[in-house]
Amino acid sequence: MKLKFWQRNADDDGDVLDHDGDHGSEMSEFVMPDGHSLKLGTKIRAKWQGYDNPVEYYLLQKEIDDYRTWLRKMKIFLARPVEPELGELDLDHEAGRWPPERIKLYAKLFDRGIMIPGGHDYAMELAKPLALDETLSCLEIGGKLGGVARLLADKLSVWVTVYEQDDELALLGMERSVQIGVQKKVPVQTFDPSSPDLRKAYFNVVYSFGDMFRIENKDVLLVALAETLRDHGQILLTDYVLTTDASGDAVEEWAKYEDFKPCPWTADHYKSALGKLKFDIRIAKDETDIHVKQIKSAWKDMLADIQNSGLDLDMMEYLVPEMEMWMNRVKMLESGALAFYRFYATIR
Repeated sequence: MKLKFWQRNADDDGDVLDHDGDHGSEMSEFVMPDGHSLKLGTKIRAKWQGYDNPVEYYLLQKEIDDYRTWLRKMKIFLARPVEPELGELDLDHEAGRWPPERIKLYAKLFDRGIMIPGGHDYAMELAKPLALDETLSCLEIGGKLGGVARLLADKLSVWVTVYEQDDELALLGMERSVQIGVQKKVPVQTFDPSSPDLRKAYFNVVYSFGDMFRIENKDVLLVALAETLRDHGQILLTDYVLTTDASGDAVEEWAKYEDFKPCPWTADHYKSALGKLKFDIRIAKDETDIHVKQIKSAWKDMLADIQNSGLDLDMMEYLVPEMEMWMNRVKMLESGALAFYRFYATIR
């Protein structure tokens, strides 16, 4: 299921801010579906909410209602004791990889809702060069539950669209945005990175924290990301990269512990690809030491908590494989076969 939420912004007086500066061209994009009509009450509510075009308001409310219906269907599915037909759910992959116990493990391992080493503090530190504020629209690639995006929206008032290729994580992330009322400001959507469908010259910032190595054809995605950025747009990436010491056997051994086949680039490959797309690279920094320290610190605190408070038996099934996966990444990083890099660039 692919959700398309039309993002809007407003100033302190509640007036709608048009990021493109062209109200007429935006209004022409909204078309009423066949068989639907605008009632007077809808027009009044649209005007009250600050929408110049009531059709836009109607379509947004329709998508939210459709999503809630689908979400109720998903909750019923998850509660069923028998294996259902997955096709009726519009999920491309089998659900159940992210049950509450596994989500709870990550909430204890890193900051709640932030599924990356370093948690809230590191996410905010990474965002500093972007100078985010309420006038900017962002796109996050590989946002998982959308925790980073909701943090940035809360602390910096920025608007963030989250794309996550794991259907189940995207669903759970969108549920969280709906629960706290930020589904317009932080929608979480599923997407196919091999054929990204992104609006041209729409976002001010694109970022991805440690997720690009999962994507096989990064060239295609980076082209789409460059095209979706406006003039003077910014891109911020952290990712695992191969070094000259990496061997094919080492990568195969790494893959045994992952949920997917890793497809990492080298740092030089990233620099070359970004340069060809007319990006001016400001930062290309090896942050392996920081990353390893963050992983070890998180697991040290987790194990100390288990020793002091006991083990949640519901989490036991996921504790060992997750620890093996993260410790294997540490092994690869400390051996020099992998590095963890941060790239920051602006479009020319």
